[in-house]
Amino acid sequence: MALTAIDWTSLLKDEMRLSFDILFGLAIGVAVIRSGLADKLMKRLLPYLSKAGVGHILGMALTVSLGSAKTGAALLASALYEGRISERTAKWGTLMLSFPAYLHRWPSTLLLAISLAKIPGAIFAAILLLRPAARFLLLIFIYKNGEHDELPAAGLGAPVAAARSFKLGKKLLQTLPLAWIFYAAAFTFVPWAESLLEGLLLGGGFFPVAGLAVAAASIANMSSALALAGGSVAAHELTNSEAVFALLVGNGLGILTRLIRTNAGYYFGLFPGGLANKMLWLNFGTMAPFSILTMLLAAIPLFF
Repeated sequence: MALTAIDWTSLLKDEMRLSFDILFGLAIGVAVIRSGLADKLMKRLLPYLSKAGVGHILGMALTVSLGSAKTGAALLASALYEGRISERTAKWGTLMLSFPAYLHRWPSTLLLAISLAKIPGAIFAAILLLRPAARFLLLIFIYKNGEHDELPAAGLGAPVAAARSFKLGKKLLQTLPLAWIFYAAAFTFVPWAESLLEGLLLGGGFFPVAGLAVAAASIANMSSALALAGGSVAAHELTNSEAVFALLVGNGLGILTRLIRTNAGYYFGLFPGGLANKMLWLNFGTMAPFSILTMLLAAIPLFF
């Protein structure tokens, strides 16, 4: 399957938007850390958060991630560069941020799913919430059972040597080129990879044609997949169980391409290259098993 021509204008606009998001996020993160705002806002919650090994900076990042996981990641990156948290906290903490962010937008996903696909849509939306919730609990467990304290040298409001030596401009010069490269690669190859997966899926014969179409659409576009699922169930081309399974298959096959498209650019723009690479693969490694498990469970009714 041939690659489509690159839309250089769109790529340039997206790269500029990515650069602004990274620059603005890091600047705000540095300001929050140096002002002690995270310490003050999270002070009352610390006794509860500490039971799960979550300190005030990670707690603040999880809170702001209800609005944007990128903002939470920028906060953690700033704290890492300021010497306020360890690399381990930055790594596992960043992986946790997707769940609060998804909680914020899940109600709209549920309404969309029910309106387009009725019962299969409702089941699919419920799984899309339960799966990241289970993953979040796993990440909390892993984090809690290791070294997780925010660095003692950076006590509440105390200055540290890293804070004096950290230069935002210098750090951006180190991280932005990698962010641009990875975003450009995702912009170029991810649509091609998704089209290839759709073609391979539609060429298979292990499932009804309508189910294959739903699964293929679900790789990249949830709305289209839900509409196809709803229409196929209404036309009696798919049962509710087959529609749910098809939606989950496509969603599972699209995990890696979605991670590269949505996460790689800002991971490499905010964090050191080695750490960003670990985050990307750990993200995939902690998401894929839950996706496979839900697909297997959804396949059980198909045999009866």
